[in-house]
Amino acid sequence: MSVASRLLRLTLFSKDNCGLCTNAKEALTRVQAKVPFNLEEVDIYAPGQEESQKYMFDVPVLTIKDGKVLMMHRIQEDKLVSMLKDEMKDKPSSSSS
Repeated sequence: MSVASRLLRLTLFSKDNCGLCTNAKEALTRVQAKVPFNLEEVDIYAPGQEESQKYMFDVPVLTIKDGKVLMMHRIQEDKLVSMLKDEMKDKPSSSSS
């Protein structure tokens, strides 16, 4: 199993012209330097993302595993580092996926 496949997978729901989204991306870059993870960015207004528009009044929204929301509006870096470390403890070191 590669290192990348063992990393946590987070999704950031955002939109264009969103100052909070820009701040969130910058914060996530800093957090990623402390606790590596894979990040997928989703523009809620991109074609095919209609279901993601449920977050239209809450972006940025950061989720993990099956859409579990970790944070909305602002990324609290220290809290997120702690949350991710806890998630890594819960994640099995080898999986069959």
